[in-house]
Amino acid sequence: MGKRKQQRDDNIHPHSSGKRDDNVHPHSSGNVVLPEEQNVGEGNDIISSLPVNVLHHILSFLSTKDAIRTSILSTKWEYLWTSIANIDLKEERYPSRKKEGWSFLDFVERVLSLHDASDIKSLSIESSELVNSAHVNSWISTSKRHNIEELNLCLRSEAQVVLPCCLFTCQSLVVLKLLMNGALKVPSLIQFSNLKTLELSELTFSDDNSTQHLFSSCPVLQELALVGCRWKNLKTIAICIPTLKRLTIENRYMELPAGVHGCVTKIYAANLIHFLCTCCLVVDFRLYDLSSLVDASILFNEDDVSILFDEDMQEQVITPRALGLLTAICNVRKLRTTTDALRYLSLADNLLDRLPTFNNMTHLVLDGNSYNDPSGALIDLLEKTPNLESLYFEEVSDIGEYDLMLGRVPSCFASSLKTVHIQHFDKRPMEMQFISFLLKNATVLERMTLRCYSGHIKSREQKISSKLNNLPRGSKSCVIELTFFGIV
Repeated sequence: MGKRKQQRDDNIHPHSSGKRDDNVHPHSSGNVVLPEEQNVGEGNDIISSLPVNVLHHILSFLSTKDAIRTSILSTKWEYLWTSIANIDLKEERYPSRKKEGWSFLDFVERVLSLHDASDIKSLSIESSELVNSAHVNSWISTSKRHNIEELNLCLRSEAQVVLPCCLFTCQSLVVLKLLMNGALKVPSLIQFSNLKTLELSELTFSDDNSTQHLFSSCPVLQELALVGCRWKNLKTIAICIPTLKRLTIENRYMELPAGVHGCVTKIYAANLIHFLCTCCLVVDFRLYDLSSLVDASILFNEDDVSILFDEDMQEQVITPRALGLLTAICNVRKLRTTTDALRYLSLADNLLDRLPTFNNMTHLVLDGNSYNDPSGALIDLLEKTPNLESLYFEEVSDIGEYDLMLGRVPSCFASSLKTVHIQHFDKRPMEMQFISFLLKNATVLERMTLRCYSGHIKSREQKISSKLNNLPRGSKSCVIELTFFGIV
């Protein structure tokens, strides 16, 4: 039995010695000896007597690592793992044994080569080892033969990997996620007839036509994510996908090559529901026909913009782009944006007249640190959301005293605003003034929630609570919920 077990181990780890080791490698199968009291049923292997399809079902609940380990249980279990449909191989779970000449990539090759003729539903490989194009070509070719549906390759080495052409004609693929360094070279023939999710990270797009060809060759695509990608020498990026429902674009200036601020990204997605854009507006985004949009996150970063543009250039370039983005998503129901957006908007002349009206918006989330808002950009934005029900602040900005003195009260305060949440309330005078303004004028407000750092001083907590409760309220039913964090 021991000899047979060692032969099975060698199928996966040719360098296993067969000796008992208390520090057994995660993939190796040392001799497992159960105490006599654990031999249930007088030595009868009840589980192994189950039908093979039931055993396969049991394996489906195990991690890939544990499924492979079952090969040492008995002869019936020896090759059961070779038919698992979901293979998840992350390097951190399978440390290399370099002294024995064994690496994680060897293990990946072994697992895939031993897989039987059954389909592989999903394959996920995550590695920081130096991966070459031959490795990737082998993995993808094997996956394609097994009718792969979901492929996730996360290769963090600096190696320049060229994806094989066979990947782009894999019609069984439903989900494709790629994170790797290097340029994305797209072949002329692409047949992603069933691809519904495409996620590309840290790749470089270097050709307008091939980039557009890739996006237009996904006729049923529903989710597209471009994260940390680089746009090299591109003038126009066109994403025209009628079936698209979720779009994520995350880029920072430091990830973009010089001169990229001349690039225009045009997005046509009539059925888009969710849109996340994290950027510094160095790239000019132009969105068309987003009438189906439900929620959007437009997250700007002013620090990156200041690297390229002085304040005058921001007013001429960045502010119009910010206004253009907001105008394009004016049908949205829930908007998440940042205080940096308000900074850009505050540079615009006659902002109230230039902002679109968000008739459908019921929820507004404002992330970022507080800042001085003498131009009243926040009040202008709120005035353009007549049906707003929920308002969430990470921190409250300092609304200009001039604006408050004028008594400009957004119409939603009297008609629809029901909840206000401030995540980091720190009791600054201008912050208290704005809260007082809200409580006085929000006549249908039901709840205001404030999270405050206590500093472990109970008397201070009581003083803050008392001060808030004594503020005049336009809504008799409004409840102020003050919660403290930092309490041991």
